[in-house]
Amino acid sequence: MSNTKKVLAVAETSYIIRKGLVYVLSQLSSVGKVVELREMENISYQIDILQPDAVLINPMLLGHTRQDIRQQLNLGKQTAIIALVYNLIDEQFYRSYDAVIRINDSESKIENTLLNCLNKDQDSSGDQEELSDREKEILISVVKGMSNKEIAEYHNISIHTAITHRRNITRKLKVHSISGLTIYAIINKLVDISEIKYQDE
Repeated sequence: MSNTKKVLAVAETSYIIRKGLVYVLSQLSSVGKVVELREMENISYQIDILQPDAVLINPMLLGHTRQDIRQQLNLGKQTAIIALVYNLIDEQFYRSYDAVIRINDSESKIENTLLNCLNKDQDSSGDQEELSDREKEILISVVKGMSNKEIAEYHNISIHTAITHRRNITRKLKVHSISGLTIYAIINKLVDISEIKYQDE
């Protein structure tokens, strides 16, 4: 991990939320500077001047757009984009973000999320993204041969959410076959080979 202190930008219109988040982030040892983005009109211009290592932004500020967030903010792949979420909206909405921080996350969870994003490009695994704990649980169910309906019932989630998790898993791992996912799960010790039900794809 690089010893360079990171520069973060926080884009949030709520004064209390913005100040609270800035305080938490500025306490982290890996963070050198936290800049508040208050003016939403020229947000991509401000980010372009600042060149932060990560942007934490309330997705509602950008509106319900189909455009890729990275493209909308004119950011390169080296800048992490983290969604700052405090209300319930469809998880599909966060697809183009590198991570999500929820308003009720603990300081340690915020730190872990941030560090995972900032260190992603330095990982030995290349540009492969890390699966969340929930995605690992879903992956285990997938390689054990469960259908979307069975996964939804087993994990007490909707079928839509199960499908979304599966899509995110294949996107993050860049693996699109059951056999490839199975190999990944075995290599990473998520399942034992004896637990796998053999099936045709």
